[in-house]
Amino acid sequence: MFIDKLEKLQHQLIENNLDAFVIIPGSNFRYLTGGDFHLMERPTALIISKDQKPLAILPVLEVDSFRKLNIDAEIFQWQDSDGYQDAFNKAFEKIKNCKSLGVEGQRMRVFEYEAIKNANKDLNIRNAQRIISNIRLRKNSNDVENLQKAIKIAETTLANTINYVEIGKSEIEIKNFLLQQLYENGAEGIAFDPIVLAGANSALPHGHSSNDYFLKDGDCLLFDFGAVVNGYNSDITRTFFVGSASDEQRNLYNAVLKANKLGLNISKPNLTMHNLDDSVLNSLEDSGYKNYIVHKTGHGLGLDVHEDPYIMRKNNEFLEEGMVITIEPGLYKQGDLGVRIEDDVLITNDGCKSLTTFPKELRII
Repeated sequence: MFIDKLEKLQHQLIENNLDAFVIIPGSNFRYLTGGDFHLMERPTALIISKDQKPLAILPVLEVDSFRKLNIDAEIFQWQDSDGYQDAFNKAFEKIKNCKSLGVEGQRMRVFEYEAIKNANKDLNIRNAQRIISNIRLRKNSNDVENLQKAIKIAETTLANTINYVEIGKSEIEIKNFLLQQLYENGAEGIAFDPIVLAGANSALPHGHSSNDYFLKDGDCLLFDFGAVVNGYNSDITRTFFVGSASDEQRNLYNAVLKANKLGLNISKPNLTMHNLDDSVLNSLEDSGYKNYIVHKTGHGLGLDVHEDPYIMRKNNEFLEEGMVITIEPGLYKQGDLGVRIEDDVLITNDGCKSLTTFPKELRII
């Protein structure tokens, strides 16, 4: 399977006039090799060229772990006491006529970039993040299976956490219970630091749970979190009301729910990201809450919580079968409340399938 992915990247190198590509630890490294290595102060790099076997630059302590991946690669190892530059020099000497090199522009750090430039000062280094992103756009059945497992864990966790919620509990208490539940239900990790926000705090799209805010009657309570299974992330948001809900709260919630359902109804191959986002945002704007909109409709989901494609106006690329995206409209009234409803959605040959199934109708807990 990983050989096929490496070959896909080599094909992209030829199409994009690149002689080689450097991958460092992270989701792309895991996608291409199956290896989950830490991004740390010791540079670790995999060089994929269009006509040679891969070259791996590794600190000595990672060599045995890399060999377990059974990747047919030539290894250039280095010791802490010697430094890494010589390993970079020898690796780039091995690549014949390498003039144009692609790197992960959203991930590569300055000291790795400098080590490459010192190894070959004549290299034309390009941000080729999009090339590697493109080969990850369409998920296969194994990818989707892992995502579904991660989603099931998150939804079971949410159901248990709602039963734990009581007036008087703090956001942190609820968040810590949710974290416990994620691991008890089988998560290998968390997709990101969970967002558990109540009352006016829920109007902060990426706010942080507080130790000193305690739930009270009439509060909005927003959860945004995910589980990790085999490197794949779920990402679910649901919003509830504690004890009671006012007419304005209900109206705002139903406006978000309507936009969310619209996004699901129209998502299909050959619809542009622009048109999907535009339709969802128009629904929110027409609801009378235009001033409460602060973000786009969604993003791709997989080995990264946020990855291509991005569901936003002016992105005129098309949805394709096999893509997994989020549809997460939200409205945020500063100092009062925020409502977001997020589903993880698989694009199918004639429409879409919501991988998230947790109920979305307005719920008072």
